Amino acid sequence: MTVIYPKKAQLGPLLVENGKISQEQLDRAMAHLDTVPQPLSEILVSLGFVSSQDILAALAEQLGLTLYKEQEEDIVLPVELPKIFHQGHPFLLIQRKKELVVVTHNPEESEIISAADIALQQLNTTLRSEAEETLPATFAIELLAEPELRKLCDDYYDLGFNRPDSEQFGLDEADVDKLKDMASEAPVIRYVNNLIDTALSRRASDIHIETFEEGQLVRFRIDGILYDHETPLKSMQAAIISRIKLLAGLDIAERRMPQDGKISLRLSGKEVDLRVSTLPTIHGEGVVIRILEKTSVILDLDSLGMPAGVEQDFEKLINLPNGIILVTGPTGSGKTTSLYCALNKINIGSNKIITIEDPVEYQLHGINQIQIKPEIGLTFAKGLRAIVRQDPDVIMVGEIRDLETAEIAVQSSLTGHLVFSTLHTNDALSAVMRMADLGVERFLISSALRGVLAQRLVRRICPECRTQQGMAADQLGTVPGGDFATFVGSGCQHCAGTGFVGRVGIYELLTMNSDLCRSVSRGKDLKHLEEVARSHGFQEMFLDGLAKARQEVTTLPEVMRVAREMESVIV
Repeated sequence: MTVIYPKKAQLGPLLVENGKISQEQLDRAMAHLDTVPQPLSEILVSLGFVSSQDILAALAEQLGLTLYKEQEEDIVLPVELPKIFHQGHPFLLIQRKKELVVVTHNPEESEIISAADIALQQLNTTLRSEAEETLPATFAIELLAEPELRKLCDDYYDLGFNRPDSEQFGLDEADVDKLKDMASEAPVIRYVNNLIDTALSRRASDIHIETFEEGQLVRFRIDGILYDHETPLKSMQAAIISRIKLLAGLDIAERRMPQDGKISLRLSGKEVDLRVSTLPTIHGEGVVIRILEKTSVILDLDSLGMPAGVEQDFEKLINLPNGIILVTGPTGSGKTTSLYCALNKINIGSNKIITIEDPVEYQLHGINQIQIKPEIGLTFAKGLRAIVRQDPDVIMVGEIRDLETAEIAVQSSLTGHLVFSTLHTNDALSAVMRMADLGVERFLISSALRGVLAQRLVRRICPECRTQQGMAADQLGTVPGGDFATFVGSGCQHCAGTGFVGRVGIYELLTMNSDLCRSVSRGKDLKHLEEVARSHGFQEMFLDGLAKARQEVTTLPEVMRVAREMESVIV
């Protein structure tokens, strides 16, 4: 049976006309058609511009069809087709009083219409042989979103969409050949390529693929916040994990131990490095992909958004001949980027700079970079010992994690080297206490430490939908520096409804002076160190966040969310 639909308009312009997408979003999606072998509707959904339901409603309007709603009189008729075909082309054949209805998610797929026609002929042949009244020779078509359709097909036809992966694929977990075959199938390759391309388009820093009892959850981290992405079909989920592991050069048969790998590729004209980390969980493997876009990173100290005074003092620190400079903050707060910017600033060709990192995120011209490899014994401590024998002027240690690394870093700084490193602490002053907790002697800390930069990242207000919300005093009561108008992003197409586009840092810089060094060496507690630091002009990062809210760069609630507890910083 051939069906000709009375198309009213093309799908893209129809979505624009109905206000579901903008012309700019349609143009962006159309640009992907040359590089991504997918229909426009799938590209629009994967970019996050519309939902599957929006596409379905527009498709129904375009083709003059209706959306399927289950009715009491509906009778689902049996379909005698090869199961593997029906899995790939799901549809329901329904008798509704004296009419027949075919329920599908893709009415323009000719295989579905032909299969429904064959199934109907088979039913009528059976009915004639049993001298029963035959069914109508034609049917209407109604639309249903693919996830709901597959669930109904599972309920009525037992197609196995919701079975565990190992059962559905008939896989032995050790059967590597079958895993490779599945990972090489065109739909799986297309899905993984499109997933990465979509993450780039949406400015995601990470892709999270998490496995739970009910299936996989796919999320993008955008500006530090996780957003859900469409879940892949259950029949593809095992193959998607295998595909990513193959690209990263990982052992796809190893599902019991965590693995780390790297993928380098070119997508949409951009050079991209992907850091892949797998983690075994009770319901299967989880994968996190960190996206490092080489062309978009700007390793310039001026681009970080430091307050003028902080930037000036930090530049003085990084130009010192020796000592330790620490950058602190939680995971994902931009510590490594700040260190890279500092190294770039002092990389003038007359000094030798060596780094040891885990991982090496960006390759810096003229700087010797080492990737640690614990599996062969190359740890931060062992690598740092070797670095000192290479006659460097500047050393960067990716992170101080233990006493051995801390002691070597301190000794290196005391013997004429400038050492950069990171610590996981809440603020700048806590770095001093953390070094002491690791076991470094207080007098060594006071002798070696030159300064500590603490930072967080706050989201920038979307410039396209920025609107005034109220006054800062309404949220804070007393406002350091005086009251000011606050702004928020109301949500628009430019920011995908979030109200934010991009991030900027908020900072505090602790510069060691004689009073602070004396207090540290005498074993004074954190409260005393805070008093001494404030007496010399030290300002907490909350005040920098407040300044950025005053400048309409970010929102006050965002600053309150990210900065450390307000009670300890507002005076």
